[in-house]
Amino acid sequence: MKTKSFVRLAGFWAIVLCLALAVMSGKSQAEQEKLIKIGILGPLKSPAGKGIRWAAEMAAEEINAQGGILGKQIKLFFSDSKYRPEIGAYGYTKLVKQDKAIAVIGSASSSVSLAVMEQMRRYKVPFLPTGAASPEITDKVSADYDKYKYLFRVCHSSLEMSYFTTYWLINGFAKTRNLKSAALMIENAVWTGPIAKKWEKSLREAGIEIPVFEYFDEKTTDLTPILSKIINSNAEVICVLSSHVNAAVYVNLWANMKGPIMMGITASSSTIWESTRGKALSLIDMLYPGIIGLTSHDKPFCEKYVKKYKITPEYTSPYTYDAMYILKSAVEKATSAEPAAILKTLENTDCNGVMGRWVFDKASHHPKFGPGYRQLMMVQWQVPGKLCIIWPENIKNCDFILPPWYE
Repeated sequence: MKTKSFVRLAGFWAIVLCLALAVMSGKSQAEQEKLIKIGILGPLKSPAGKGIRWAAEMAAEEINAQGGILGKQIKLFFSDSKYRPEIGAYGYTKLVKQDKAIAVIGSASSSVSLAVMEQMRRYKVPFLPTGAASPEITDKVSADYDKYKYLFRVCHSSLEMSYFTTYWLINGFAKTRNLKSAALMIENAVWTGPIAKKWEKSLREAGIEIPVFEYFDEKTTDLTPILSKIINSNAEVICVLSSHVNAAVYVNLWANMKGPIMMGITASSSTIWESTRGKALSLIDMLYPGIIGLTSHDKPFCEKYVKKYKITPEYTSPYTYDAMYILKSAVEKATSAEPAAILKTLENTDCNGVMGRWVFDKASHHPKFGPGYRQLMMVQWQVPGKLCIIWPENIKNCDFILPPWYE
C-alpha cells in the first residue's frame, strides 16, 4: 500500500511540476514576444568591433527609454566574427535562426559581409553592414536583386572614398606643396583595391613619382621593412590604407623612424592617440561625421559617446548608431517586424542621422552620397590629442601642420 501511495504522490508532483514548467514556458514565450531582437555582428574584441557594439548598445538604450519599437523593447544579441568570413557567416546564421533576430547590423569587414550575404540569400533576414566598403557588396544587389535584396549598406564605399581622397591628395595637397614623390603602403584587403588603383593612376597622371608601392597582409605586426624602404627612397609622403591592422602598429614605427608626412585612411581612430602616446601628432586621416562632432546632427552623438565610453567614437560607431535608427524607422513604418515588410520600408528610407541624410538607391541598396546626403572630410591629429578638419576648405577649422621632426 505504501508503495502505491508513493507512486500516486510522485505522479501528482510530476504533474504539478509539468504544469509549473508549462506556465513558466508560457510566460517566457510571452516575454520573448514583447521583444524586438536585433543581431550585432563584428570583430568584437577589436577597436572597430567595440565601436559597433557600443554604438548599438547606446542606440538601443535610447530607443528603449523612448518606448522601444512598436511598443516593444530592443534586445541585442552579439556574435564575434573575428574578422573571418566563415565565422561571420556562421554568426549571421546563429543570430537569425537561434536568436530570432529581425535584422543583423555590423561587420566592419567587406570579406565578412560578402560571406554573410550568401547566408542572407537563404534566410532572407535584412543585413545592414556597417564599415564594409567594397563596391562588390552592393554590386551584387544590382546584378541579382532577387538573391541579395535584403542587403542595405550603411556606410561609404571604396569608390566614394577613392574619389574624395584622390581629389584632396592631388588638388588639396600635392599641387599646393609641389609634391614630387609619394609612396603607397596598402593593406591587402578587398576594400583597398579600388582606392589604391585610383591613387596610383592619379599620382602618375599628375607627374608624381611612386618610388615604393607595397602591400602588407591583414595580420601584419611589423612594418619595419616597408617603412625602411620608403624612408630610403626619399619619398615626400606616405599614403596608407588599413582597416584590419591597427594603425598604432605602424604609426609608432613611423614616428620613431622620423618618416615623411603620413596620410590616408586608417582604422583605430578612437585609440590611436592614446595607444601611441601622442606619436600620432600630424597624422592625416579621412574621417566621417560622428567622429569629432562637427554639426548639430553629429555633435550630440559624439559628446554622449565620449561621456559614456571615455573614448572617441570608432569609424564604425556612427554607421552602426544610424543603422539602428534606420531599422527602427523601417519597422515602425511597416508596423511589422517581418523581414518582407521591413524590406519594403527600408527601400523607401529617407531620414537624417549622425552621418547625414540616408536614402538608398533602389537598384543597389547603396546609400546616396554627395551634397545633401553623406559627406567626408580630411582631418589631422594636433596637440593636445585633438582631431581637427583641414579639408574641405568650407568646413576646415585648422591649418595643416608638419610632423614635429620637420621643425
